Amino acid sequence: MKAVVLEKPGAPEDLVVREVPIPEVKPGWVLVKIKAFGINRSEMYTRQGHSPSVKLPRIIGIECVGEIEAPSDSHYQKGQRVVSLMGGLGREFDGSYAEYALIPSNQVYPIENDMEMLL
Repeated sequence: MKAVVLEKPGAPEDLVVREVPIPEVKPGWVLVKIKAFGINRSEMYTRQGHSPSVKLPRIIGIECVGEIEAPSDSHYQKGQRVVSLMGGLGREFDGSYAEYALIPSNQVYPIENDMEMLL
């Protein structure tokens, strides 16, 4: 999968798009196919090196919307629309600047709407 990897603090052009493995699903976590993510001040601070707890390299991104790709042992169903934000996403574990993210199942929230996802 393609992912934006922060390898070292720096300017926006220091972010690198890399081909990385799709995360392996494990108990208590779900694999989310990312449809959209936010870009906000938190990622800017992390990119600039102002988040000393974030271990690099890291796929950053603290929020996303997407669909369950692999539900693991959760109550979610493949294809179900979900949102996730914060709780370590993109800081303690790889985040949403990627095609897929592995997220604790208790940190994704179902969303119900009839909007067409264009991605």
